Amino acid sequence: MKTDTLKQLLAAIFVGLLFAIPLNISSIMKNGFMASFGQLVYMFLILGGTYFMTGMINNSRGRKTTNMRIFAKKLRNQGVLIQDAQAQMVNDNSRPTRGWLYLTNKSLIFANTPDHELIEKSALRISLSKISKIETFKPTPITNDGLRVKLLKGQEYDFYVGKSQDWMELINKEKTGKGK
Repeated sequence: MKTDTLKQLLAAIFVGLLFAIPLNISSIMKNGFMASFGQLVYMFLILGGTYFMTGMINNSRGRKTTNMRIFAKKLRNQGVLIQDAQAQMVNDNSRPTRGWLYLTNKSLIFANTPDHELIEKSALRISLSKISKIETFKPTPITNDGLRVKLLKGQEYDFYVGKSQDWMELINKEKTGKGK
């Protein structure tokens, strides 16, 4: 499970409870909790499920990522793109930064701006030759989408990206030159 999905699921549970209980309070008071339990669960599932699905649809490859996908197409046409996906870069004290992670034959790029003119200028570029170690980690006990990139100079970058094990293998393969 991805960390984004877990966060959306927890928010959906909260929304489901927040609205299902007040909407059913009169039925609970009149008929008792057990007699109204089925209706409560139904309302919880409808409201929470709708919120969950709406959030997942809005978080998928939407309008805000159009230019990032165009950048990926440009890299693919140049023949240098290995893999790309939506990702989040985790900063020490702030919320994760949403963006797009690209693996090319020479670098790992994280772009976090939807502005097509700024993608190439403001993107974080990490040369594969400067990476000392790649490892996966679990951001939460039930998610496993963490990718930690350690550089030769000691800096670390943490990303939440789906299929982090595949990313690690591809980066190591390109780094050693076996991906060609």
